[in-house]
Amino acid sequence: MSDDYETLLVDVAGSIGTITIDRPERMNAISPTLLDELADAIEALESNDDVRVVVLAGAGDRAFSAGADLSVITEGNAVDVAQISRTGQETFAAVKACSMPVVAAIDGFCLGGGMELATHADLRIATEDAVFGQTEHTLGLLPGWGGTQRLQRIVGEGRAKEIILTADHYDADTMADYGFLNEVLSENEFEDRVDELAADLAAGPPIAQALTKRAMHKGQDDVDAGLEIESSAFGLLRDTEDLVEGIDAFHEDRDPEFAGE
Repeated sequence: MSDDYETLLVDVAGSIGTITIDRPERMNAISPTLLDELADAIEALESNDDVRVVVLAGAGDRAFSAGADLSVITEGNAVDVAQISRTGQETFAAVKACSMPVVAAIDGFCLGGGMELATHADLRIATEDAVFGQTEHTLGLLPGWGGTQRLQRIVGEGRAKEIILTADHYDADTMADYGFLNEVLSENEFEDRVDELAADLAAGPPIAQALTKRAMHKGQDDVDAGLEIESSAFGLLRDTEDLVEGIDAFHEDRDPEFAGE
C-alpha cells in the first residue's frame, strides 16, 4: 500500500481500516487516478491481517463524493470513456468482493459515481443532511460504474428506475425508506456511530463474515449456487477455532474474542 496516494487518505487504527476520498476541493470527485488508488488500497487492506473492517468516507463536510470527475469524459473519446467505465466497474467490484465488511460513511453529497461507490459497500449510514442521486441523465449519460445493475438489487427495480430515470436528488430519510441506507443520524451522532459500528463488525468472526458475503453475492446470480456455498461453509465453520470460542463464550455468558482461525 502506498503511503503517498494523490487522492486518498488511508488509515489503520487497530482492526479498522479507513479509506477517505481526499479531493475536497473537487467535492471528492472520482478520477481515473482515484479508481486505481482505491483498487490498490482495498487490496492492501485485504492483505493486512490486523484489519477486519473497511470504512469508506469523504474528506470535508460537503461531500462523500459528488460523482465522476467530468473532465475525464469531456476530454476523452468514446473508447477512452468506455474504458473508464470498465475500470470503475472493476474497482467497485473489488470493494464489493472485499472479504471484510465494508461500511460507507456518508456525509454531504453522494451523487452519480459517488452513490455507485456507496452502493458497493455492505452497509451504508449517513447524516440526516446527506443528499443522494443518480444524476447521470441530467448530463445525457447513464450510471457507468455498476449503478444500472447493483442499485436495483438493494432498492428493487422500480425504485432503482425511479432514482436513475428522474435523476432527482433524495434526502437521507427517503433513501432509508427505500432501503438504501441502514441508518440516518444527526451530525453530532454520526462519527461516534461510525466508530461504534466499525468496532462491532471488527469484533465479529472473520471467516464466517467472509463466507457469508460470498454466499450472499453468489446467490444474487444463482440461488442454487449460493445455497451450495452456504451449506459447504456451514460445514467448514464447524472445524474453526472461532466456533469453539463462540460456543464457549455463549456458555460463559461473555463476549467472544474471535481470532479468525
